[in-house]
Amino acid sequence: MTIDEYIAWLEQSIARIDYGAAAAANAMAEYLADRIANDMLRRTTHGSGVYHKAAPGAPPAYASGNLAKSTFWMPAPASRGLRATAYVGNSAKYANLLEFGGCVLTPTSGKVMHWTDSRGSWYHARLPASGQFPAHPFIQPTVQEAIDDGSLRQVFIDAFRPYDP
Repeated sequence: MTIDEYIAWLEQSIARIDYGAAAAANAMAEYLADRIANDMLRRTTHGSGVYHKAAPGAPPAYASGNLAKSTFWMPAPASRGLRATAYVGNSAKYANLLEFGGCVLTPTSGKVMHWTDSRGSWYHARLPASGQFPAHPFIQPTVQEAIDDGSLRQVFIDAFRPYDP
């Protein structure tokens, strides 16, 4: 191989690697969104409208499927470089409350909130009745599990491999 051939090969390799970061970021985000919706949020299930109280810190239970259906991922912008960022999130209005806990719910109209489930009718002026709403994280634990079991690393490797010189 001549020096000119080597330089041409090196330039092609660098150009290919530039696209690998975005491909890997996208693959990892897609994998995490799928794992959140189809694994973490389905570990505990109950029927829609059935009373269920999850332990503080436990992920939310699957009932109507709305939280799982609201999980999304956004691809990395189409750009070249060795860094890329793709996003995983959830668009349900109550997702942040479940993930981080902390706030208190009050009625938006009227004096009390009202709903029914398998244990009857519920009327509350404030939730929780005392203290803060406990967190029921589902995104962060999924990411940590995927790191710990090596699956996120493998998704990265598999997505980056076609771009590796």
